[in-house]
Amino acid sequence: MVRRSMTPPRQDPLEGPPADPSDDALRRARITAWVLAGTMFMVGLDSTALITGLPAMATDFAVSATTMSTTVTIYILVSAVMLPVSGWIGQRFGSRRVFTTAILGFIVSSMLCGMAQNLPMFLAMRVSQATFATLMVPVGNIVLLSITPKHYLVTAMTISSTPALVAPVLGPPLAGFVITFLDWRWIFFLNVPTALVALVASLRFIPNIQPGERTPFDTRGFVLTGGALATFIAGIDRIGAKGQGWELGALLLAAALIFGALALRHTRRAAHPIVPLTPLRFPCFHASTVGAAMFVRIPFTGLGFLLPLMLQIPLSLTPFEAGLLLLAQNAGDLVLKAIASRALRRLGFRTALISGALCMAASLLVCAALTPGIPFTVLLAIMVGVGMARSILFTAMMALRFADVSQEEVGNATVLGNVTNSLAQAIAISGVAALLNLFSGASAQPTLLAFRLAILTLAVMAVIAAPLFARLAKDAGADVTGHTRHGLREMQVSELN
Repeated sequence: MVRRSMTPPRQDPLEGPPADPSDDALRRARITAWVLAGTMFMVGLDSTALITGLPAMATDFAVSATTMSTTVTIYILVSAVMLPVSGWIGQRFGSRRVFTTAILGFIVSSMLCGMAQNLPMFLAMRVSQATFATLMVPVGNIVLLSITPKHYLVTAMTISSTPALVAPVLGPPLAGFVITFLDWRWIFFLNVPTALVALVASLRFIPNIQPGERTPFDTRGFVLTGGALATFIAGIDRIGAKGQGWELGALLLAAALIFGALALRHTRRAAHPIVPLTPLRFPCFHASTVGAAMFVRIPFTGLGFLLPLMLQIPLSLTPFEAGLLLLAQNAGDLVLKAIASRALRRLGFRTALISGALCMAASLLVCAALTPGIPFTVLLAIMVGVGMARSILFTAMMALRFADVSQEEVGNATVLGNVTNSLAQAIAISGVAALLNLFSGASAQPTLLAFRLAILTLAVMAVIAAPLFARLAKDAGADVTGHTRHGLREMQVSELN
């Protein structure tokens, strides 16, 4: 009998240590996160830059500036309708294939937007842009979540989400520069280089995730869900318009309730609904999506709409000064992103979310107390603090969303999460517009008191979120943060490697 030696084979020192499969997984997740970050930056920059260019575009198209608001509304409507179907398309045709096709479609749509000679053609291209953008970001998230190890999830989500904070600040000043020295059409042409880099990187580095089990397309569910989202967003937009359209808005909201009830009934009965509600059975996902998180997402978006107007109208700052203050706010947010992983590991999700909601409410109170004549340097410091107050809170919510979601439910959870985000944004923007109109009374412009009352309303919502977050389990999401002792050791070893 030949006796086998239990001594491991000798390793050639020139070959180095054997490759760790986890290293390759982390590398792929890191690259995918950066590619997704680039696409999110591009989409965010495009959306925010467009608003600055509306007057110049209205002149070229020979229409009023108010008519050009349709270019923003139609983008939101198409995105809301396409969100429920993006997960099914990714599952049907493969996530990487859909992601790269969406990038290519966004490139072509952006170029045609810049070449449009009239408003109807431009609106058609905006519909195309919204369609591909809505496919690009959710499907990219599905790829990232499918390949990212649990212990690296917070870092990966931080990398991919950071551009969403930067783009809204860079968009308006960049658009102003382009319009002044070039032409508004370059706002869309500038998307092309970034998109090409993202396209090449996705083809080169993102793994090819094969389509899963094919399910039939839920046509009835798509029509009902899309109808509910479209009529709801259009309805609250009309309600928020001052002195006009509230009757139509009320009718649209009534239609949205009918569509929504029918969609909910269909979803509970359908074998393969277009927007499955099954991810809601996961406590972490529920809290960070339709539960407590809604009470901080609405104030976050609402403040993002109110603050630029407040700085320029009652506080009488120039657009450039307002832009610098918004940059300072996002800088404060970004500063704490660097320690978000360590903070969540030490505090745990529940403590971080409760304290984060209260900090955000306090920062809103500070914003409501702003008065004309405050030195600009003091305003800069205040805005940095406002950004810091929300940083760890939103990092925690993004990571918690998928902390207890099974791998099979990631696609469904991504679509459902994006749909609720779209609803939160629509409610926030139209809601605070309605509050400003209500509190301003007969005044043509929103008053400082109206801004303060609207911001105080948002602060109350943020406070309500704290006891709702307190209902989470103490160890909720511990596998993601490493908050437990065992998880902490694994996280430390991972970071050293």
